[in-house]
Amino acid sequence: MAASVSAAACVSSYEYFRRPRSLHAAVFVYFVTTGGRFTAPFLKDVAHFTDTVNGLSLAAQVLIDALLGPLAGTLADASERRHPRRKHRGRGLVMTAGVTVGTAAFVLHGVVASVCTEERWSCSPTTTTALHVLLRLLFAVGNAFVYPVLNGITLTFLDDEGCPQSQYGKERLYGAVSWAVASVIVGWAIDVGGGFGVLPFCFAPLGYAVYVASIVAFVGSHESAAVAGFATDDELVTKGCGNRADEFRDDSVDEFRDEPDLDGEETQSQQRQQSTSLLQMLAMACGTIYGVGFFSSMVTLSMGMSIVESLIFLFFEELGGTYTVMGLTVVVTVVFEIPVFHFAPTLLDKFGPGRLQQAAAVSYMVRVIGYTLIPEGAMAWVLLLEPLHGVTYGAAATSNVAYMAQLSPKGYEATSQGLLSGLRGIGSIVGLSCWVAGSTTPMEQRSCTDCMPQSSRLGW
Repeated sequence: MAASVSAAACVSSYEYFRRPRSLHAAVFVYFVTTGGRFTAPFLKDVAHFTDTVNGLSLAAQVLIDALLGPLAGTLADASERRHPRRKHRGRGLVMTAGVTVGTAAFVLHGVVASVCTEERWSCSPTTTTALHVLLRLLFAVGNAFVYPVLNGITLTFLDDEGCPQSQYGKERLYGAVSWAVASVIVGWAIDVGGGFGVLPFCFAPLGYAVYVASIVAFVGSHESAAVAGFATDDELVTKGCGNRADEFRDDSVDEFRDEPDLDGEETQSQQRQQSTSLLQMLAMACGTIYGVGFFSSMVTLSMGMSIVESLIFLFFEELGGTYTVMGLTVVVTVVFEIPVFHFAPTLLDKFGPGRLQQAAAVSYMVRVIGYTLIPEGAMAWVLLLEPLHGVTYGAAATSNVAYMAQLSPKGYEATSQGLLSGLRGIGSIVGLSCWVAGSTTPMEQRSCTDCMPQSSRLGW
């Protein structure tokens, strides 16, 4: 009996680490331990950024992510093709390089704050600020090579397993859970551990170790299965989804999906057919009225969400909230993200990406209007509004990834997700720039005012 339980546990652990859900969990631990939603308060405390410098540095970070995201996806797909017999190794190497650069840049924030002082190195405040801004830019370069590549790995895995790509949400929800748990732990540690110094010197290295262990286990499980002939295709399908159901498709964009047969060696004509440039992919994505409307909505929503994601904890500080309570707001958010991600296949089948995008926009508007009504010192009221962020983020992430997945030729999954990252980045840059330019008005009121007119006109 004990032996059978142990064997079942081993199988369950193996199945967890061979699926992208383990990477999503690890990557979101990395995101939290290198700042997460605490980034703006961290920079204000450690780097002594003013609100204006904070906004500008975050806008520059988003700009780099928007510019490099498509490149990251393209490089990851090219790296994967250079390792045809080692599944996921190419993309894994690119993503690991990004996580390594990001972690190093974040740790150096702590080093600069500790060493570059007027007493030790005679560093002027201007010099110190400049160093922190440069580290922000370096951090952005690293992060640009993480999330689009992770999504590319996930979509490739689902395709190889015979799963519909609408199953993406069921892998992504593990990232939501780890994001919530890590946020509570980090928030509590900041409150009781003496401030933000625990992040670069304790949590960032820990998050990096968790990521390295996960990526090594993930890639290793696939390489060992390939070498040992661990399972036949049918067995893998049974483990993955239990069927080979057709992936979700929207009729208005189905004609743009290119799925050539890649079995065996590609001919030169096939390679030319699959050499889809970013501009060609963007033209396909916006080739219909539906596509133009979808991406207009996505960019507009990103304008508002960038302010919330990047700066909302500064707003919570003004309301008198502790960092532990701020971490709890993430938990409340994730509790409502999980059902959206879990039922993503059903939601996509029934409503399609467009309706989910509309739901995300409406939830966002209601939430930010509510923020403007909360009086100072009444932080607890925020918890009543956070479920709407779960709906916004879960619905937007699910619809965006699913829509781009339909347009991606096989082998170019990370490229399409990189393009998605770049388009959302454009909206984020505009949103943060508006916040900096209008710094005399309340943050959430500005965010809502900017995005309500465009979002309310959505309709497909």
